[in-house]
Amino acid sequence: MLTISLVLALSAIGYLALNLYLYKIRRNYKHMNSPPVSRNLTWFLGVLPDFKKRLQLSPNGAHVLAQYHHDYKWDLFVLPLFSKNIIYCMELDFIGKVLADWKTFPKDEGYKKVFSFINGVRIFGNYGLLSDPGTNVWHAKRRAMDPGFHKSFLKSIIPEMNIVVNKLMNILKSRPSNTVSDVCLDMNQSAFEAISSCGFNMSSSVMSTHGQHIVKTVPLILEAMTLTMRESSFKYPWTWRKEKMTLKRSVEVIRDLIKNLLLERIKNDLPENPDLMSHIIKSNQCSDQLSIDDLVDDYLVFLIAGMETTAITMAITLFYLAQNKDIFFKVRSEIDSVVERGESLKCDDVSKLVFLEMVIKECLRIKPPVRAIGRCCVKDNAVVNGLKIPPGAEIHVPIMALHHDPRYWENPEIFNPDRFSLDSKKKIRSFSFLPFAAGARSCIGKNFAILEAKMVVSRIVQEFDLENPNPEVTDLKTAGFVTSRPVKGVKLKLCPRPHS
Repeated sequence: MLTISLVLALSAIGYLALNLYLYKIRRNYKHMNSPPVSRNLTWFLGVLPDFKKRLQLSPNGAHVLAQYHHDYKWDLFVLPLFSKNIIYCMELDFIGKVLADWKTFPKDEGYKKVFSFINGVRIFGNYGLLSDPGTNVWHAKRRAMDPGFHKSFLKSIIPEMNIVVNKLMNILKSRPSNTVSDVCLDMNQSAFEAISSCGFNMSSSVMSTHGQHIVKTVPLILEAMTLTMRESSFKYPWTWRKEKMTLKRSVEVIRDLIKNLLLERIKNDLPENPDLMSHIIKSNQCSDQLSIDDLVDDYLVFLIAGMETTAITMAITLFYLAQNKDIFFKVRSEIDSVVERGESLKCDDVSKLVFLEMVIKECLRIKPPVRAIGRCCVKDNAVVNGLKIPPGAEIHVPIMALHHDPRYWENPEIFNPDRFSLDSKKKIRSFSFLPFAAGARSCIGKNFAILEAKMVVSRIVQEFDLENPNPEVTDLKTAGFVTSRPVKGVKLKLCPRPHS
């Protein structure tokens, strides 16, 4: 009896201590709007029960947070989720200042938890360009890698990119006429070959031997990241899941392959090939904390991020062109005026595809591959626009919601590339369009991605008529925790263009 009383007493003390601790933390947010929290014994959970209930009916957490914004109409509010406090922000000036100050507001530690290791399997490591919250190591590496995406480098890879595009065209032309294909699969393969050959100078023999394995492994890695965020039990080492075993085997093969490629490059020391791999090797010489595995981490970041987001963008662009025939023929007319049919784009040609770039940017607005980004306040007494931000606060920037806010975009649900015309884009509010984020942590490969999308999409549009085999499907449902992918792929019919 005494034991039971002692347990009850200790439980009560623990419960009170937890509530006092959380009350002290939440008191720092009392100057911000917040949804009502239950006043009963579950007060310490904050809005977590309601959040989890909504999450079961939603594709991801970013969508749930957007629901709270829709329900309460606040542009800035805090959600207390047990020990976490997430600040949801739709104020553009506030967002701009947060993204600009990477030292006060580095990446949320959640990125590191999800991207660095998954159940002991190393993915992007602790100092990977994507997973590092914002240490001095990251800053030095970023500065060393920036030249790898300079315009001079991008111009130099256009001939190699044309080889990738020609290979894709041969595959598409070899299929029977009017074949319905999931162009997501084609874009995945093309994006892999573009980043591998143009960025890493990977030989065709290596790509043909290991390419399919790498392309198939990327979705497995993204699925594991999603499970890590969505299912807490997935993170426990004692739980058995088939996905864990598949991930371990697949990632180990890729990491071993990348490590051998890097060691060969370091051994041969080929300065006449200043490709992306060269810049990765150089960037990792900035600290004695880094090893060959850190080189592999950064290689994987560019491989996966470069493949996934660019492939999604190209597939979605083809879908919207198939849906909007007037825009499709306007794009084709522009391409025909720049380059002869069947000819490869030259360096000067790419910049002339102005309307096509407008189309790609509108696709990035209406269906951004990344729905949201997060930052974390790490300094005491941080103030943005007169608002004190407590240390430890997680700041959620809802890219998808910003891209569909009618205050910033007229008729945001309508596909309209003219928003990005020379005259119209002057009216676009700063930080209302964030497909590549902004500030010091903006996507380093954004120019590479736009270049690749223009080169691939232009050739497809010039050589094929695009048709939607399911006319009743007028929109693409996208979902995902890491990237926002078309749920059912992008099914299109590519009909060879008649010769006039």
